[in-house]
Amino acid sequence: MPTVIATLKVKEDKIEEAKGLFKQLAADTLANEAGTLTYLPLQQTDAPATFVFYERYTSDEALAIHGKNLAAAAKNFAGVLAGPPEIVKLEEI
Repeated sequence: MPTVIATLKVKEDKIEEAKGLFKQLAADTLANEAGTLTYLPLQQTDAPATFVFYERYTSDEALAIHGKNLAAAAKNFAGVLAGPPEIVKLEEI
C-alpha cells in the first residue's frame, strides 16, 4: 500500500491562505479519488509555515491518478509555496 509524506513550506504571509487551500484539497481528494485512503494535511506546531501531508493509497495506480489531479490543481498553490515540496514515498510492510 503506497504511502506518501509530503512536506511543503509556505510563505510566512500566506499561512492562513495555505491552510484554507490545503483543507479544500484534502476534502476534494477524498471525495473524488476512490483509491485515496488517507489524505491528511498537518501543520507543524514549532514551524507554522511548514505543512506535512500524510497520504495512503490503495495502489500505485491510485497514487498516479492523484499525481495527475494534483498537477492540474498546482496553479492554485503556486502563490503560497516558498519552494518545491519534499516528497517521500514509502511502502507499508
